[in-house]
Amino acid sequence: MIILHILNRGDYMKIAIYSRKSKYTGKGDSIGNQIQMCKNYIETHYINNDIEYIIYEDEGFSGGNINRPKFQKLLIDIKKEKFDILICYRLDRISRNVSDFSTTLEELQSYGVDFISIKEQFDTTTPMGRAMIYIASVFAQLERETIAERVRDNMVELAKSGKWSGGRTPLGFNSESSSYIDEEGNERKLVKLVKNDEELQLVNLIYDTYLREGSLHKTEVYFASHNIKSNRNILLEKTSLKVILNNPVYAISSPELKRWLEDDGWNVYGEPDGKHSYLSYNKTKQVTRNGKTTKISNDKENWIAAISDCPGIIDADKWIAVQEQFKGNKGSFPKRARTHNAKLVGKIYCAHCNNYMQVVHGNIKKDTGKRQFYYSCSLKRKSKSELCKNKNLKVEEVENLLLLELEKLGKNKKSYIQSLKKKNDAVKKNKDVKLKQSAIQKDIDAKQKILNNLVDKLSVADDLDDIIIQRIRSAKNEMQELQKQLDEISKEIEDSNYKKLDLDFIESLLEKCADIRELDSNEQRLLIGVLVDKIIWDGNTQDVTVYFIGSGDVEKK
Repeated sequence: MIILHILNRGDYMKIAIYSRKSKYTGKGDSIGNQIQMCKNYIETHYINNDIEYIIYEDEGFSGGNINRPKFQKLLIDIKKEKFDILICYRLDRISRNVSDFSTTLEELQSYGVDFISIKEQFDTTTPMGRAMIYIASVFAQLERETIAERVRDNMVELAKSGKWSGGRTPLGFNSESSSYIDEEGNERKLVKLVKNDEELQLVNLIYDTYLREGSLHKTEVYFASHNIKSNRNILLEKTSLKVILNNPVYAISSPELKRWLEDDGWNVYGEPDGKHSYLSYNKTKQVTRNGKTTKISNDKENWIAAISDCPGIIDADKWIAVQEQFKGNKGSFPKRARTHNAKLVGKIYCAHCNNYMQVVHGNIKKDTGKRQFYYSCSLKRKSKSELCKNKNLKVEEVENLLLLELEKLGKNKKSYIQSLKKKNDAVKKNKDVKLKQSAIQKDIDAKQKILNNLVDKLSVADDLDDIIIQRIRSAKNEMQELQKQLDEISKEIEDSNYKKLDLDFIESLLEKCADIRELDSNEQRLLIGVLVDKIIWDGNTQDVTVYFIGSGDVEKK
């Protein structure tokens, strides 16, 4: 289908071009090529019009969801009515998810913005065009889900054979790559788990401690108070402990364990040999909710346990006892404070130990009947104040304080934006420095090749010893000088390490900050998430230190 748009001579139009590519390749349907093809289309189909382009580029982002910085800015600009038409090279550049695409299309239509996909030749100005777009997006998602299903099926078969299907290496094991020949004679690569005896001692301690202490919370407190850390030198939290304690990769296979797993609803493959453990697979699945891809627990009927090549270290009886203790504790875990209304979770940290702060319950106020909530140092809670004694901070108090600061920032945004612009200019200079760095590195590599050739000649040309040695010395001196320049440039780049910011996007958010108290909690949380890098709380001095994005400014209250 060919669509020809002819407007009156002299009409002025603003056209937005959106381009996306999952990773940089520099060829094919690259960002640049997508933009150029969209411009060619506009120049062909919109005749005798004064055109202004607004370009939105997301490189290195998947189409599985809409959590892309430039696409989010585009959605904001739709509401500001900054353009008349949105055009893209291909439909799946917008989204591969039907729900996300439908929402975006409805948003465009509600603000009177037309949509064009040049590859599929779809135009939303016609009912047939809108219908075809929906159909195409359905097939795009079907293709994506079909591919994902094939991958899952292959991984399940791999798990049934007892081969590790990959993922994060369990504590107590190292991963080693190897290869094997499949049934069709093709070479396949896989990763094998190898015992790490030192880490496995910690695993044994975790199992013994949990059975002794009787709960995850008490086990966590025990390790925190004794400053026992994981292989990555971090304290063991309840989430990590539970994963370790539930993982059958540590359990020595036995007929009793096989029966227990089957009775618990697992699909079990392989016969127990009293030596090797079970590998688990398919306990989680990926889902997309509200445009975000996340992992959730899979139905137990899909869980798989298969005899592996990994030796077990925990007796089957002990492993089963741990699982039974989990079942006995289920429903008796204390309720944690609700955090979905807390706006600073993930942003606020303890000044004493630099651990994150979490929301905890307080008492109910007699005058209001409302419960008080506090930000409390996570290390303080885990260690029962043994390793950190930082005072708690009232949630309502600090959040009101931050909203006030953001309100001021929104009303006086000019100087802030100016400071960010200066840093963006420095980033441009930094790019030039990086190009120089690359050029020097190429010179060093070239000199190294020359040096290697001279050394090779020296080994066979006895009559040219003096000449070659002199040239070797000269090449070495040149390399040393180049290396010195490279070190200086590397230090300069390191000292000016700063990510260029989208000032238009930040300014649009700051405009909202001027009326931040009128916004709902979700919008406030979004603004905080983007504009605030980090918050530090010091209970001794009562200082709240706020680091705003990109500015380097610190506000103490």
